[in-house]
Amino acid sequence: MKFEKYLGNSRCSDLQINDLIALLAGVKTVIYLSASSRENHEHLDQLCADLKLKKVILEDRKNVLGQPVVDLLIGTNVKKLGLAKIAYKNVCSFEWGVALDYPECCVRQYLNWRADFTKKDLVKHISEHSPKGELFPFWTNNVFNYFSRLNLRDGEAAQKNDAGNYRAFMALNQGLDREAIITWHPCSYLCPKSVQKGKQMFEFMVEYLPQTAAYRQEMLSRPIIFWDKFLYAPLNGKCRKSGAGFEVNYQGLGLPKSLISAHSQKALKGPATLHIDAAGLITGQPKPSLPGKYIFLPFAA
Repeated sequence: MKFEKYLGNSRCSDLQINDLIALLAGVKTVIYLSASSRENHEHLDQLCADLKLKKVILEDRKNVLGQPVVDLLIGTNVKKLGLAKIAYKNVCSFEWGVALDYPECCVRQYLNWRADFTKKDLVKHISEHSPKGELFPFWTNNVFNYFSRLNLRDGEAAQKNDAGNYRAFMALNQGLDREAIITWHPCSYLCPKSVQKGKQMFEFMVEYLPQTAAYRQEMLSRPIIFWDKFLYAPLNGKCRKSGAGFEVNYQGLGLPKSLISAHSQKALKGPATLHIDAAGLITGQPKPSLPGKYIFLPFAA
């Protein structure tokens, strides 16, 4: 099949593998990306020619790291590409999300968060709208997906704070594959449409990229203690339901690394078994000494 070579080294480095899989698996008809070099534009042109995809240039700009990029669309549906080009004038609009084939319920929830996003990170917002006491499928895990979660257009202080933290996070995890499965932020970690589409994308990945699928499953299915956007602890173990809550057996912290304090890292170094109630609070012993207010995200395979 023509597309198989583009799942490997022939793929443009600016094109995330899960975006391409969303197209190839039929989950999406349009994807948005930013190309950062002439070589990558050439790769994209070849990919579009081979796979009979259309490309639409949007604008030149600078990304969060201050690097020049070109925003563009590629896809299979000419009408949807045209609608997405128009909607790009306001990327915080319902029309933009729908044009990119995100579930409408997820677009609405994201826009609800954007209405007052300075109060809490999107992950906490989604968690509040997710069922309590239930395991979350790993393919809805968006904790490591910072696209559309960074405060880059809403005040100088917020821009500098997020940009600086993102650079520090990237330096800690240089070269790490930390991509999610779904390419949007779910409205709930058990959103039926996101669960179904994510499963479809993961099954495609298992068939054509089994090693990548196994790696993603291991990374994304770790349960997470979460404080904030760059402050969280993926527990290197498994989460299972226990009564109305959960039990986690883990060996230490997994990747990616976050900006949590040395104290929190030491408190969670493990190995240990944690008992967590339905509200997401650690109960019983051992009970690590953790600062502030956290939430528990019970991702599982």
